[in-house]
Amino acid sequence: MVDLGRGTYLRPCEPSDDAFLYDVFCTTWESEVAALPNQNLAQHILRIQHIAQERRFASRYPGHQRLIVMSGGLGAGRLYLFESLSSLQVVDLTLMPQFRSRGIGTRILHHLMSEATRDGSTIAAGVPRTNKGATKLYAALGFQLVSVDDLDNGFEWAPASVTEPASHTPTAGAVVRPVSRR
Repeated sequence: MVDLGRGTYLRPCEPSDDAFLYDVFCTTWESEVAALPNQNLAQHILRIQHIAQERRFASRYPGHQRLIVMSGGLGAGRLYLFESLSSLQVVDLTLMPQFRSRGIGTRILHHLMSEATRDGSTIAAGVPRTNKGATKLYAALGFQLVSVDDLDNGFEWAPASVTEPASHTPTAGAVVRPVSRR
């Protein structure tokens, strides 16, 4: 468990968290499925998309950490991380709508920045271009916009002691180590 202050902490995912992880995923697709006339079909599509996303993350980031963000004793979101020897990839950081704009994302990123500074690592993150709030947050915290594609903005952050940018793609056979080594 990683204490982030103000009743917020990170804990490893457990098998019993699958329904919550699905609920978190669904919040990112609310506007897209709201337009579908058949909500049963919408739920089916969301379930398939969720499974596909989890498999894509597992394939692209083997051994990535899956963490639950807790706040006030309630599930507030998810944080997926992939760490190699020199970089930390924020694979996914999603907070439930009722926990957004409360400083939780800032506390999480400050924690990651502290860990990266200690380890001499860089941090990379992809943010959907439509997510203006997250884009503003990363920029406000000193992350540099390093790439833009049709869907995502790519951000990187490096402590003053690191001069090389983070890699956007994990290397095959990268060593994965836990973020919190205490």
